[in-house]
Parts: sequence; C-alpha cells; structure tokens
Amino acid sequence: MKPFEEFSQKELETEAFNLITSGQMFLAHDFARKGFEKFPKNLRLQEAYALVLLKTGAVQEAKTLVHPLLGEIINEGAVNVERLRDSSLIKTGESRTLAGIGHIFKEIWHYSHTCQDLDIARELYLESFKKDPQTTTGMNAAWLSWLTGDEAQSAKLAEEVLKLLPPVGLKAKFAELIDLAEAELLLGRIDDACRMYEEATKQKLESYVPIVTARQQLLFLRDAGFRVPEAALDALKPPAIAVFTGYMIDAPHLPVSIFPPELEEPVKQAINEKLDEVGATIGYASAACGADLLFIEAILKRGGEINIILPFAIEDFIQTNVRHAGPRWEKRFGRALRNARTVSISAEDRYLGHDMLFRFSNTIMHGAAVMRGQFLTSEPHLIAVWDSTIRSIPGGPSDFIDGWTNIETLHFIDLSDIRPSRELSSEAAEKLNDIKAFACYTRKYDPLIAHAPDRVIKMMMFSDLSGYSKLQDEHIPAFLNFLQELQIAMAEIDLPLESVNTWGDAVFAVGNTASVLAEFGLRYCDIVETLGRKYPEFPFPIRARISLHAGPVYEAEDPFIKRKNYYGGHINRAARLEPVTTVGQVYATQQFVSTFHAEQNGLRHEFEQKGLRFQERYVTEYVGIVTLAKSFGHQEVYHLRRK
Repeated sequence: MKPFEEFSQKELETEAFNLITSGQMFLAHDFARKGFEKFPKNLRLQEAYALVLLKTGAVQEAKTLVHPLLGEIINEGAVNVERLRDSSLIKTGESRTLAGIGHIFKEIWHYSHTCQDLDIARELYLESFKKDPQTTTGMNAAWLSWLTGDEAQSAKLAEEVLKLLPPVGLKAKFAELIDLAEAELLLGRIDDACRMYEEATKQKLESYVPIVTARQQLLFLRDAGFRVPEAALDALKPPAIAVFTGYMIDAPHLPVSIFPPELEEPVKQAINEKLDEVGATIGYASAACGADLLFIEAILKRGGEINIILPFAIEDFIQTNVRHAGPRWEKRFGRALRNARTVSISAEDRYLGHDMLFRFSNTIMHGAAVMRGQFLTSEPHLIAVWDSTIRSIPGGPSDFIDGWTNIETLHFIDLSDIRPSRELSSEAAEKLNDIKAFACYTRKYDPLIAHAPDRVIKMMMFSDLSGYSKLQDEHIPAFLNFLQELQIAMAEIDLPLESVNTWGDAVFAVGNTASVLAEFGLRYCDIVETLGRKYPEFPFPIRARISLHAGPVYEAEDPFIKRKNYYGGHINRAARLEPVTTVGQVYATQQFVSTFHAEQNGLRHEFEQKGLRFQERYVTEYVGIVTLAKSFGHQEVYHLRRK
C-alpha cells in the first residue's frame, strides 16, 4: 500500500469504505480519521469515520462527530426531528450525503434503541429518496417508516420503488430482485415476494454474502414484529457448516490399531457421504494426518471453504500429529494449509506435553463455527470419526462429542463399523483406555518441563482507568474516595471468579468461564462509567479500558504473597491488549470470543431442550486486527457489549 500522503481525496474515500466492508476496522479508522483531518469538509470521509467509531464501540464519539452536520436542529445535545425537515441540511444536502448520514443514525439506533435516532434515520432516507429516487434508499425509507408505525407511508414508498424496478423478464440483477421481493412483501403480496426471492437465488453469484444479507434482513424484520413467510426464508438458503473431529493414522509404535492406513479409502468415502447428508460447503477442522486431512480434502474437492485451527505451534503439531505417518501425509498437510481460507492457531505456544491444548483448540473451533453460523444464519454440524470403545481423552473425538450439546446436528462415522474386525478386542480396548498409554502413543513430552505444573485454560481480564495519569496532587483525595466507592461496588458483584488482584488503578481478574468474566467486565465498566460522572473536579472523566483473553497459563502459588497466581505468555497478551482498547469499552480477543460463543451456544441448547426460551444478552462485533502494545504482535479483536 502506498504512503498515506499520496492518496487523493477520492482514493481515501474508496480505501476507507473498502476497509470497512472487509472488516479491517482499525485500518479503516486510521484512514478515515487522517483523511477527515486532512479534508474536514469531505462528508464521505466524515461518514466513514463515524461508521468505524460505531463499529469499534465509540457510539457517543460517533454522535459527536455527526451532530455538527445537523447544525441548528440540535438543542442541548438532542435533535429536534420537526426542525430537521426545514433545516439547511435537508434543503441543500445532496442525496448521497443525506443517505450516508441516515445510514449512520440507523446504525446508532441499533445501539441506542431510541425512537429519536430511528426518526432521524427515516427522515434523512426519505429526503434522499425524494432528491434522487434509488431503490435501495427507497426500501430503507419504507422499512424505517414501517418500524416507526407509519404503515401508509411505507406502503406508498414500496409502490414507488416497484415503479423504478425493471420487469423480471428483462433479467433483473440480484439486488433489484431482492428490492422487488421486499417491496412485494411489505405490500402483503406474499406469493409474489416468495417468487422473487426464488428467482433471485437462481442467479449465479460470486459469493453467498448477498443471499445471507437478504436473509438477515428478513430475520431482523421478523424479530421486529413483521410477519415474514417461512417460504421466503427457505428460498434464501444459507450455506451449511461442518465442524470435524477424528482420529489420526496409527503411529508405528501403537500397541493396538485404531486407524490403520488401509482404512483411508473407506473413511474417505464415509466422510463424503456425511458431507452429502449435511450439504456442507464450509468446514472447520484441525489438520492431523488421517481423518482431519481426509475431511479437508473432501471439502476442497467440492469447491468449498476450509478453515484450519491448530492447537499449538506448527512445528510441534507436525512433529506430534503428522510426521509419524510419513512424508506423503506431511505433503498433504502443507497443501491443506496453502488451500485453506484461514489458518489460525488457538494458542501460539509450544505443546510441552499438555493435552488440554487440544481441548482448548476444539472449543475455539466450536465457537468460531457458531459465530460464522450466526452471521450466515446457519446452525453448524459436527461430523466425528469416532470409536465408541475408546475412552475419552482431552481433545479427542469423544471429548469433542461430549461438549456438543445439539444432538440434532451430531453425525457419527463409527470406526468399529468400518474396521474389518468390526471392533477392538477387549484386551486392545483395555490398553487404549489407559489414558497415559494412549497419550504417549501420539505425543512426546518435553523432558525440560517434566516436573513443571500443568498448564490450565483460564479466562483473563485486564483493566486500567483512563484519566488517572493526568491527575494532580490536588485531585488525589477525591481519587481515593473514588477508589473506595469502586471497591465497595465491586464487592457487590456476586460472580464466581478464581482471582481478582488490584494495584494502583489496574485490575487483573481470572475466571474459569468466558461467560462469567464477560459479565464481570461489563459490570465493572458500567460501575466506573457511573462513578466517573460523580467527580466533576477531575480534569478528565475517569473511564475504564477493559481487555479479555483466554488461553493456557501456569497456575501456582506466588512465593512472595503466598497465594494463587498465574503465569505465562497469555497473561502478557491480555495485558498488551488493554492499552489499545477504546476508552469506556470492553474488547476481547478471538480466543476469548470463540470460547464465549461455544459456552453460550451450549446454554442455548440446554434451554431449548427444557422447553425454555434463551435470552440473548450479549453482542460481539468484529473490530479488526490490532497491533498490541509494546510490540507484542497482532491480534484479532472484538467489541463486547450488552444487546
């Protein structure tokens, strides 16, 4: 990419919106902010900057940025919707500008849920449509009118949109067919709407994103109370997702056989049959020799998309999970990584003989598939190459199956049905059910850490108080009062945490589940926000920055303070995210968010099995890839907030 200084205004606009579309919010933030500072009258750059502020959780900052555009219609921080219609913005603003600001307020409404923000978005889209009738702008205005209760206006707009669309017989584009379907749907012409959705899906598209976007719109409208026909949702069928777990090819020194090389072809055939049954074109898997790589190759042969998640450092993984099967499998491993859509490592550490890393990686894989499924509106399936006679070990197929709560999306390929002898002898099964013997068959322990404590998977939170470093001596008495109130409020947070340490303005907390630590982080953030407003004598409001992370750590007694403490690289990673977190927000790493969604998905299915309704309480929004403090590398980051 060329230096920022060499970009023209138009190029800055294009690059900022391209980065927003691709989800690279931190880079988009940098481009939009610098571009807006350089060209402060460029409304497209201002729109881009406001959007990235929203996507990174800075809602109030986004409002502050767009309020000057509204000028005389603001009264003490609130917008007078009646005066908006007669404002100079409406009278002189270009259609694209009005639609852009309308888009910002529509996004703000998703956070604020206030009628005023919804009304502003509607007025701006209405005026944009009047100045330059475009079908997408018109449908936005129509649905926003329906949401505000003006059904007559929404129907009128839908009729006007229909007049702008070409007849279906003239090979209308996908987006035009979707606008046509939505207009028919809003007008109550259900059969015509469903026919348009079906017609749209017949078109050859470069990706499934337009279909998923149209389906998401229908689900949003249904949640808002609109009667969406099931036939419309059925027409917009999302891609199916398959998560995979299975055994490796036997190691030469294995005392008994689980997956001998001669089973490769029948297992391959069984995997293809399961993929046909599920209809999966998106896969998530590790990449060990044997079943994993057979699944990856099957997905790729179908023209599908594979996402590989490895449990630890690649060289250690090759040594423990690939190399023993020979160079043929090692080459297939390399080819799989080259052809994968994404390759990630759940814990970028040495293996060091700790099998819990396999379980942690499975959790990350499960959560990543759930998150993808939420975007695609598609429930992930688990395909398992499994043997019922083998006891569960951490990270193995049985262990993964045990953690999968939705039995309707669970698919077995039982090796005992494929193996020529049908099942292991009782003597062989007894040998394999010795967990230590089975672990030693595949994994070599590092003698350097033979006497070290085991690593454990923990959730970590770091927080500090923004504004603390700017306090002068005259502010310290008030700050001490602030800390005392903060401590009292924190003590009332009744959540099962493993450890909470404080020093100065910093807090370090550790928990066993992502759900508990997420709730603790959000409550702590709310407490600081509330208390910070009670001290006007501070030169700047005291606000919290909070980071959340999950990973393997050592748990041991601190020799100085004689109480439990935690050590390892993932403690540092959690700490290095906190300084780059947006003030007043809770940011979380990919590892934490994946663990969180795996847990929440399990809770959801438990509720459903009991006939109860599960209440979604949290939202995680992708922020982008951030450079961590003190040159600690890069990290995928999400913004965690309440729904």
